[in-house]
Order: sequence, then structure tokens, then C-alpha cells
Amino acid sequence: MKNLWIISILLFACKNEPKTDTNTLSDINPKYETYNYTGFTKEEKYAFHKHIYEGGNWTVGGDLERYAYLNFSEIANYSRILRSDAPKILDETPRDDVKNFITTTDLRKGGGLSLNDYIQQVEVNGLIIIHKGKIVFEGYPRMFPTDLHSHLIVTQVFVGASIAILEDRGLIDTRKSIDHYFDILKNSGWEGVPVIDILSMSSGVDPPFVPDSVSVDLIKDLVNVKSVRPSGTKFQFSNVDVAILTLLVEKISGLTFRDFVEQEIWRKIGSEHTALLGINTNGTSLSYSNGISSTLRDLARFGLAFTPSGRKTTNPIISDAHLSKIRDVNKNLNISRDLQEKKYSSYQWSAVYDDGDFYKVAHGGQGLYISPEKDLVIAFYGTASTDRQSSQLHIIARQLSKSGLFDLE
Repeated sequence: MKNLWIISILLFACKNEPKTDTNTLSDINPKYETYNYTGFTKEEKYAFHKHIYEGGNWTVGGDLERYAYLNFSEIANYSRILRSDAPKILDETPRDDVKNFITTTDLRKGGGLSLNDYIQQVEVNGLIIIHKGKIVFEGYPRMFPTDLHSHLIVTQVFVGASIAILEDRGLIDTRKSIDHYFDILKNSGWEGVPVIDILSMSSGVDPPFVPDSVSVDLIKDLVNVKSVRPSGTKFQFSNVDVAILTLLVEKISGLTFRDFVEQEIWRKIGSEHTALLGINTNGTSLSYSNGISSTLRDLARFGLAFTPSGRKTTNPIISDAHLSKIRDVNKNLNISRDLQEKKYSSYQWSAVYDDGDFYKVAHGGQGLYISPEKDLVIAFYGTASTDRQSSQLHIIARQLSKSGLFDLE
């Protein structure tokens, strides 16, 4: 049986061609930067599957981890999030001043390089920058444009946006405690914790607890979470916060998280490709870990929903109220290590700055940076190196936003 499994993987891995999709909107002569990327060889594919089959961990950094990010559906359970019937066309107007932007010299690695050189030399798989609704830079040094790359915890801002959509409809009051919506959580560590504190990653629950990917009944597992401090008093990243918010979306909407995202977000942003969402063996959405896998452009399309260019419709996905609430941060939760600039967590965004910019970043180098005031979206994918270091594109994105290159007239 084992030999048959290995043979099937060999047959699967025999192709080493760029991925194509006959339903894409890409130009015949795309304007994104190309770097002679050829993908994985069949030997590399075989080695990865052999590594996993023999019990190896995919979180090892380097190319093995990159293969996992680009092919999560081969090693984990996924459901499909169907694309839009009317994909949003993204105009391309490449700018040399963005391509040649010089990064600061104080970066952990690659400081002082141009942006284009940086993403080639540091652990970056893809980068796209959209200003005023138009692509001004796009490059894929270590992936194909049509690859579905894992978001990992960047998916958590889809959870925050889902809560906000239901909040806009008057179906959720984030000032109420989470046990108001789940009676089972009364007399647990969650009792009395307002939803807004969970959204800002300050629930006060025990952070080491991580939901199991094979959990039979997640809500019953979450009952056992212990409170270690009053909510709203200290920022503490915790996957359980996202897990409970995901269940709240499902309870209030009556839909699975996958169906809600497809219906209320993915199809409405004009997604060009069908995405994948990690699920456990019981079908529960793994929004708090593996998350969504999508093309980089489609992640950027989601980011556009927070900018003036993406909010021109009569009923935008991201409302004025939601943008205002993202910026209405808990000032007691300054999470910045930079004494010169404060930042806060809000609606599952990793950082919200005083000027209204915000971003979400994952440990492997995935990220989404948005500046509503500058009509700017920066989305990127990356992979941690074998020494667990990843790119600092979230820092570079902040530098770009403040550089003056994207100031509106």
C-alpha cells in the first residue's frame, strides 16, 4: 500500500510547468516583474511528500515550507470558496519609482536594497502594490501568479470583517459579552468578556491553549479555556480568540464560515480565482491556523475593499462604520516596540497606526497592509528561512506608505 502511495505521488509530480488557468484575466503580456521562476522539480516534490509521509513537520523553513504554503491542499483538508461571476479587472500602471524604492539600512536582512532587489534576495514569494485601484508594482520571485498561497493567520482579518458585516446589520453587538451569544460559556473563562476585546486580541484567556485540528466539537473545547487576566487590559495573540469569533459568525449568520465568506466577501470583491479554506476532519473551518489559500491578486482585491477605490459602490462590503471602528482602538493596548510610533490591535488586524493605516502579518511572511487615506494596498507572500527568519515587508510597507510616493493630490 505504501508503494502505491509513493507511485501516485511520483505520477502527480512529473509535471514541472508554470500553472495556468484559462479563466484568468491576465494580459497576454503581463506587466509584473518576472525572475525566471520555474517551480519545483519532480524530485523536490517527491522529497517533500516523502518527508511528510514519514512523519516530518512541514514547518521547517526554506523550500520545504514554501512547498507547503503553495500546496496546502495536498497535505490538509480543504473546502472551496468559489470565485466571483464578475471578476474585478485590475489595471496595470507599473512605476519605476516604486520598483526602485530604497529600503532603510536597519532591516534585519536586505537593508539598503531597492524594493525589486529586496524581494529577490530575501524570503519573499510574491508582492503586489495597488495605488488608487491600479497595480503599480507586482513581482513573483518564488511562486506563479496563479498559485494559491496559504494566508495562514492573515485569514483572521476575514473573521474580523465578517463580524463587522453582521454588526452593520444589527445582528451582533460587540459591546456585549461572548457568553451572551453562547450560554455554554457562562461560568467559564469567557464569561463577561466583551466581543470587542476578543476582536482586539485582549480577551484575557490562557494563550497557550490552541484548538486541535481534529476537534469534534470546538465550542465544548473552548469552554475549558481559563481566564488569566481581565479582558481589555493587555494585548496577547491567541488563536482561540479567532476560533470563538468564527463560531460566532456561524451561529449568527446560520452559515458555515466558508459559505459566509464566499457569499458576503469573496464573490463580492470580484475574486478572479476560487480559493481554499482549511477545515478539520469534522468540517470546522480552520480560520485560526491554516486559513485561506488564494492568489496574491485576490488577497489584494480583499484589501481594496477597505480603500476609496474599492468602496465606490452603493453598498460597499466594508462600511464607513467599520473603517471608523477599526481606528477606534483601545488606547490601553499599545503593542508597539517602537517608541516613536504607537500601534494597536483592532478587529484582528495586527497593528493599527494613529494615522489610520493598518496591517496583518503572519509568521511565514504573509501580509496585507492598507492605507485608506492614501488609497494604498500592499499584499505579499513569503516563507520563513531555515533559521526561522522571514521578510520584513510589513516594515517596508510602512516605509512606502510614509515615503510620499503615494500621497494623494
